[in-house]
Amino acid sequence: MKETSVLCLLFLISLLSCSTNQARLTVSPSSSQFFQYDFVSLSCEEDDSSAGWTLRRNTSKQERTQCGDGWGTPAGSSCNIRYTYPSDSGVYWCESREGTVSNMVHLTVTVLTLPD
Repeated sequence: MKETSVLCLLFLISLLSCSTNQARLTVSPSSSQFFQYDFVSLSCEEDDSSAGWTLRRNTSKQERTQCGDGWGTPAGSSCNIRYTYPSDSGVYWCESREGTVSNMVHLTVTVLTLPD
């Protein structure tokens, strides 16, 4: 329920923003489903580098944080997650200093279990 509220709020912020700067969140490899220990790179592809885009996420623990704040390694306009964990499952987006929000991507990380 709370995740839905956060998503609605972010959507409204993006609609109400007067800024024309746009960014698009891309995921590499191009997927939304990952297994534990996979490598993922998230990038804010921006039309205007002066907008100051920050990669953020909201996990199932309702923690809204930015790359480098306990997860991921910032690399320019990208964020690399060297080893994914189920706790990395959540909604990811790019956000400008003015509050403009990019598209949102929901990533799911599952544990790979081997048969007995």
